[in-house]
Amino acid sequence: MKLLLIESTPGNANEINASLLADGHEVVTCADEHGGPCRGIDRHVECPMESHIDLTIVAREAGSAHTLAEMGSVCATRHRVPMVEVDPQQVDDELPSVVVANALAKRGVEAGYAAAIRHELGHLPALVDVERTPGRVHVMVQVPASEGSPQKLSAVADRARHAVRSHDPYVKGIDVSVVCYPDPE
Repeated sequence: MKLLLIESTPGNANEINASLLADGHEVVTCADEHGGPCRGIDRHVECPMESHIDLTIVAREAGSAHTLAEMGSVCATRHRVPMVEVDPQQVDDELPSVVVANALAKRGVEAGYAAAIRHELGHLPALVDVERTPGRVHVMVQVPASEGSPQKLSAVADRARHAVRSHDPYVKGIDVSVVCYPDPE
């Protein structure tokens, strides 16, 4: 997985970073070479949000306040990147579950997309499923057969695409499939 590792204080995630690298993950950070919270300030192309990130891990001790060093978590939230917080003092207890944490956090992000689509299609009894993959959001919308004319299906697809774009203006691609289920009798 490609992971964005954010430290609440410089150096508090060294052990987490080493463990993630040893497990074969690609780890990127927001910190610049001077210890600043954003390496994309001088050169935007160096921002980790310019490519797909599977999961953001914020290393913060339990009960401690958010810090300026965590600004990357704001960007990750805006880009709808799944996020978990890990106490760097509890690495042995929390890191084995990175894959599970990613699946749960990813599902939460996907549920946000689906909720936006359902809100946009509020007049329809639509079933919505969403999957976030590198650079894309895949949407499957199921509507009653009575909505099965080409014009209605096209309108549903357009509205679903609009809902995704409104929810996440940074997504590079949106794939929408609209199918029909039988009308209730």
